[in-house]
Amino acid sequence: MMMHDFAITENYVVWLDLPVVFDPALSARGGMPMRWSDTYGARLGLMRRDAAGEVKWFDVDPCYVFHVGNAHKDAAGRVVLEAVRYSRQAFDVMWQAVGGAVDQLQGSRNWALGTSQSGHVHRWLLDPATGRVSEEELDDRGVEMPTINDDRTGRRSRYLYTISENAIMKYDTVAGTGRAYGTGAGSVLGEAVFVPSSGALDEDAGWLLSIVSHGPAAASELLVLDAHDLTRTATVELPRRVPSGFHGSWIPDTAGSQ
Repeated sequence: MMMHDFAITENYVVWLDLPVVFDPALSARGGMPMRWSDTYGARLGLMRRDAAGEVKWFDVDPCYVFHVGNAHKDAAGRVVLEAVRYSRQAFDVMWQAVGGAVDQLQGSRNWALGTSQSGHVHRWLLDPATGRVSEEELDDRGVEMPTINDDRTGRRSRYLYTISENAIMKYDTVAGTGRAYGTGAGSVLGEAVFVPSSGALDEDAGWLLSIVSHGPAAASELLVLDAHDLTRTATVELPRRVPSGFHGSWIPDTAGSQ
C-alpha cells in the first residue's frame, strides 16, 4: 500500500489506507511499482496520539489521496478530515500521465488540473464513539496541493488554499464558498504556501507564495498574493524556469521576521 500523506488532530493520527498498492512486477518492467487495486479496499484509521498502537478503522468509498489539507475534532467529537480526493478514473488518468501503469483505462487519457479527471476537495466525518463515517465532495473543481495556515494544523481551520488550472483557489470551509486568482492560460502553478503576517490575529492574515511558470522556454516567477482577498502583492522574476510541481515550506530566517 502506498501512503503518501497522513493527518493529525490534537488527539489522533489519521491514517489513509487506500487502494494503491506496490507491485514488484511493474518495477521489473522499468516502471513505478504502484498501481490501483480494486480488491484492496479503502479505509481511514484513527490512532490516539497518547496511546499509539491501536487503530480504529472506518471503511470509505474507494479513492486515493496524495495530499491532505487538515483535520480537527468538531463539537460533536467527530474527526473531520479535508483532503483532495481522486476517484479511480481520475487517479488512473493522472497516474498514466506521470508514467505510472494502469489497467484498462476508460475515457480521457489527458490529465489536467481543473478538469473532472483530477482530484476534488472532499470531507470525511469519522465518529470514534459510534464507528460511523460520512463523506461529501465540497467542490467539483479539479485541484491539488492543499495548504493552510500551519498554525492551525490539527485544529479547526476555516481557510483552505489549493491550486487549480491557471488559478490559486481559496476555500472558506465554514461558509462553503470559494474564490480564485487567475494566472492566465498556459501557466503552471506550484503549491501556494501560506506565510503569516507578524502578530496576525486573523487566520488568513498573511500572504500566499507560489512559483508560476509560463511554458518550457520562459523563466518562472514568484507570485505573492494577499491571502485575505487574493490580490497580487508582488511578482519576483526568476532567472530561469523552475520545474513543474515545485513545493515546500516557508521558514522565516529569524524568529518573528517575514
